[in-house]
Amino acid sequence: MPAVAFDFLGTLFSFEPVIDRLDQVLFGTNEHEKCKTQSKAERFYFQWMGSSLRDYFGASQAGRYCPLLTVLSSTLPRELMIEGYPVPSKEEMDKVMQVFRQEIKPYDSALKALELLKDNKWDIWVVTNGGYANTVSLLSKNNILDYFRKGDDEINVLSCDDLMISKPHPKVYSELMRLNVHRTRRIENFYLIGSHAWDLAGAKNVSFRTVFLTTEEKIYPTEMYDGVGPDLQGDSVLECVQLMIDFEKKKKHFLN
Repeated sequence: MPAVAFDFLGTLFSFEPVIDRLDQVLFGTNEHEKCKTQSKAERFYFQWMGSSLRDYFGASQAGRYCPLLTVLSSTLPRELMIEGYPVPSKEEMDKVMQVFRQEIKPYDSALKALELLKDNKWDIWVVTNGGYANTVSLLSKNNILDYFRKGDDEINVLSCDDLMISKPHPKVYSELMRLNVHRTRRIENFYLIGSHAWDLAGAKNVSFRTVFLTTEEKIYPTEMYDGVGPDLQGDSVLECVQLMIDFEKKKKHFLN
């Protein structure tokens, strides 16, 4: 059967708990006041994540790979100063970073999507710019790790930290395909579901089929990629998976 990999941070798992914690740290907001400042915290989060990804890619390209969570922790004070916020205490910043490691949650439709893939006998992976141990811990904590198990000993999670290179380098996606072939002894169609065009474009360069989740970037800028967009797109994880399964049933194997 075909295989699919989910981007982890922002695709399979939501950043909403991080935004909520930033809201508390930046504005001292409690649950009843959140609606007044949530949009400011959300804007700050995406500016911080965007600049951190730039530095993460840059470090990887320069040959001195640095884990994404280390980059995020290092750049948080800088981003706060740039945006005109007072820099919180180290304890408060540690509370923000703790959310990435322990408190982020799957999107609401993720469980139904994973169950649908299991019912259709797809191989399911996570490929992440985050760390392997932290990703496995979060999958386990949210009771969805079994969807990614292959046999008794193997877990279908590939971390860029282990490769010491960031997505969207082609080595990440080719290694993912190699691992799946090694574990299944089959060559099958491979899909990536992600919320970032740069991620999906990198995968498409090594013959993945791609599914764009529109929750974050909204529009796929095809003009950046020679007019080539994703094979499919959906507004939720479940919609992406259902479209992908239906699409695969209508397509021939890529070797045919």
